[in-house]
Formats: sequence, structure tokens, C-alpha cells
Amino acid sequence: MKFCRRIICFVQLTLFLPSLGYAHSLKNVEDQLYEKEQYVQVFDKKAPDFDLENSDGYPIKLTGFRGKVVILNFIYARCPDVCPLHSEKIAEIQQMVNITPMRDQVEFVTVTTDPKNDTADVLRTYGKAHGLDSLNWKFLTSGPDSPLTTRDLVKKFGHKFMATEDGYQVHSVVTHIIDREGNWRANFFGLKFQSTSLVMYVNALVNDVHGADRARMP
Repeated sequence: MKFCRRIICFVQLTLFLPSLGYAHSLKNVEDQLYEKEQYVQVFDKKAPDFDLENSDGYPIKLTGFRGKVVILNFIYARCPDVCPLHSEKIAEIQQMVNITPMRDQVEFVTVTTDPKNDTADVLRTYGKAHGLDSLNWKFLTSGPDSPLTTRDLVKKFGHKFMATEDGYQVHSVVTHIIDREGNWRANFFGLKFQSTSLVMYVNALVNDVHGADRARMP
């Protein structure tokens, strides 16, 4: 079944990307996004930086991903409803990206809003349980001693965050796109946007010649 889905994704992308991602400018792709996708917001501003760690306690900064397009989202592992669906949406997008030459140029980053309960063991097992490939996906935390750090970060990315008394958390479901220079370029809201729309936009950012020129400037 997974093999069949990969074949379908490959056929979709081979038909979709050449005509949009390579042939047109980034601006044209953004215009097309607005025409066909109601769940997207495109802009250009510096992304909030972060200094977090992975499941092995290794420090990870946003600046460490310079040269790659970053697809960032926030979840917490105990979430019973929308977070698993969001993770599966990200996994679908990752599969679409990873069957193309973009695989080594795109990084998927998930940040927990519940560092106290999302322990190292949880971080290690979550991705596999939801179909995410550790090849270019990371699940990051601020650690149990700094539970407010990632909650503050999610607010910097424009979410309204609320922790309820019964241990649940409420925040927006948004997939954030950060370009190779660390600029926050788009939000894809909710789960109803077309995965191909996001992949198309990421493809345009990966192949943005002007962006590459700026990245090389001292």
C-alpha cells in the first residue's frame, strides 16, 4: 500500500513540478498559490530563531539549517486528535519530497509544546509511529527543565497557546515554511490544504536562483 502511494505521489509530482517549480519565478508560483489554495499565507520576514535539542540532547539551532528549506510544525505527543493528523500530513509531504532530488535540500522539523512529558524516548519513537523518516525529520524539545521555551516559540510563530487544566493544549494547526536563508516565507493553515501546493512552493524556494545569490553574499 505504501509503495502504491509512493508511485501515485511520484506521478503527481512529475506532472506537477516541472511546469510550476522550474519554469516560473518564485513570484509566479506564489501568485498561483493564491489562485488555487485558500489555506495559505505568503510573506517574507526573518523567522524566529530557536536553540533546542533532539532526543539525544544534541543542540539544534535554526541557523544550523542554512542552505535548506525548513518545514516546521508544532505538536505534542499526548494530543489525542489533531496532532496525529498533522503529523501524518507532514509525513505525506515528506514522502512526496523525498522521492525527488529535493530530499537533501529540505528539512522537516517538529517542535513539542510539551517538553515535560515528551521525553527522549517519546521523541525517538513518535516519528516511526506516524510514518516520518528520520533521514530529514527532527523532533525537537527544550527539555523538561525549560517547559516554557517551546511554548514561547510557538507564540512567536503566531499561535495563540493555551494549556488546559486537564493536560490538553490548544494552539493553531499551521505548517510553517522557512527558506534557505532563514526567512519565514509562508504558513499553510489547518489540514485541508493540498499537499502538492506546499511541495510546489518548497520546490520553488529550493530552486530560487535569486535566493541562492543572496545566501552567498558576505
